[in-house]
Amino acid sequence: MNWRISVGAPLLTLHLLCVGVHAAEEPLPETIQFNRHVRPILSDKCYACHGPDDKARKADLRFDLPLDISTAPVAGSAIVPGNPDASELVRRILTTDAEDQMPPADQKKQLSTRDKAMLQAWIAQGAEYEPHWAYLPPTNPEAPDV
Repeated sequence: MNWRISVGAPLLTLHLLCVGVHAAEEPLPETIQFNRHVRPILSDKCYACHGPDDKARKADLRFDLPLDISTAPVAGSAIVPGNPDASELVRRILTTDAEDQMPPADQKKQLSTRDKAMLQAWIAQGAEYEPHWAYLPPTNPEAPDV
């Protein structure tokens, strides 16, 4: 019995490490969808300070509304659709300056490298906002050929 535990634990650890490495190497989707790829990142890591709660909101910037996400394409705007290099959001998530870094270093939830790449790719693709999926009309998927 003890032999199984001592052999099984390293094998489980090795399996979990392999799964973690595989997940880290997963390529970004070709088309970034706001509801599927971006909203979960913003909701988990950004809405605490830039979401619907006016008492917790910082800098009067909201990422849960289309008006604040689809800003006019002016350099220095939080999001400049089609131009991640001119988007303040990208500058803030990539900086190493502790005063400008977003989310701030003292926050528990930090953006992963994949999260940052996903946000950059979304902005590069035009930063298209989608209303919450519950407010979208249902569509019938195309039936596969059998």
